[in-house]
Amino acid sequence: MSETGGSGPLGVCFQEISSIKGLYYNQRQNYAECWEIFRRVELYNSNVSTIRSEGDLSATYWQFDTTDSLSSYRGGASLFYTYLGYSTIVQKN
Repeated sequence: MSETGGSGPLGVCFQEISSIKGLYYNQRQNYAECWEIFRRVELYNSNVSTIRSEGDLSATYWQFDTTDSLSSYRGGASLFYTYLGYSTIVQKN
């Protein structure tokens, strides 16, 4: 998955956000920001999971530093499940 949008369900959802009709520019920007935070956290946690499965337990999962970033993550997760309905968030390449 690339850092700019990706393939698989994570990349597809971002494309879906840009095609939602009836949103003001600010709403679309907010959705895109939430989506980017969600995507970044899920990719990071997927990498940590791989590292930990190889025996390095020093790697830690993402920890949110503010309630705003947690709220944005939850908004991105909501977009993901609303538009795609996937139960598996990250596809491993």
